[in-house]
Amino acid sequence: MNNYPSKIGMTALLLAAFGVIGSAYSQGDITIWDGVYSTEQATRGAVVYSDTCIACHGQDLGGNSNAPGLVGMGFMFLWEGRTLGAFFEKIREEMPTDRPGQLPLQNYLDVVAYIMQANSFPAGDEDLPRDVEALNGIAIASKS
Repeated sequence: MNNYPSKIGMTALLLAAFGVIGSAYSQGDITIWDGVYSTEQATRGAVVYSDTCIACHGQDLGGNSNAPGLVGMGFMFLWEGRTLGAFFEKIREEMPTDRPGQLPLQNYLDVVAYIMQANSFPAGDEDLPRDVEALNGIAIASKS
């Protein structure tokens, strides 16, 4: 008997990992294309981004060798199929790198709105919800 996992066991492990990493969504769910943030919130987020994020992620949000890009294909590659709640939690738990989790909750929400605006996802009339469960109901999806 060897110590290597069986092909079936390894396949199950990979499927479970992908199930945890990505969030499935159906066509009826709310997506980032449904105007889930307000223009005012994105404007506030631009100020927070400039003060706390720009040094690593760049003025154009394109990132660098140490920080991922937050716009375009790079953003969608990392986040498509997941939820805005997962994205928000990642930012809140890990950013800014010199003091993760230390900004007010509203600042994190505002930065997320700014990133949505920078990706040309449409604004709506309301700010992003403060409830993570509600954010988990918003899918990051390509335009259909």
